[in-house]
Amino acid sequence: MDGQGMGIRLRMLNNAIRRYMDRFSRKNELDHLTCSNGWIIGHIAENGGSVFQKDLESEFGITRSTCSKVIILLEKKGMLKRESVSHDARLKKITLTEKSMDVIKIMQEDRERMEARLTKGFTQQELEVLYGFFDRIQANLDEAEKEQTVQGR
Repeated sequence: MDGQGMGIRLRMLNNAIRRYMDRFSRKNELDHLTCSNGWIIGHIAENGGSVFQKDLESEFGITRSTCSKVIILLEKKGMLKRESVSHDARLKKITLTEKSMDVIKIMQEDRERMEARLTKGFTQQELEVLYGFFDRIQANLDEAEKEQTVQGR
């Protein structure tokens, strides 16, 4: 080990992935979408074109306030809209607009190119082990969060 902890290494990888996507992504040509914005639009598309805010919070591990800010921004850009649902006036379904449909294909190509770059040189077995490690790290963090919630922090 070179003295760097796991947290800093993961943060460095996250930053490198963001820089790669910001530099090589074609979706920036369309409406200056960030990588995170693209992932959210892609997730909504993969889930039938509509989700609820809590789904996005859970999927991306973001707070309610962060998620609200992203939704408002994407709504202003005309990429999605919020619609009331008949069974609960408080709930707003988040749906993609026609404008966002135009960028989904480009985002899919960007994602496939990024995945190919990230997994280059790995065997399928190595990837399965790596994803298992990611799942364990996430479970450890989820457990810590639950423990803090129980303790009232």
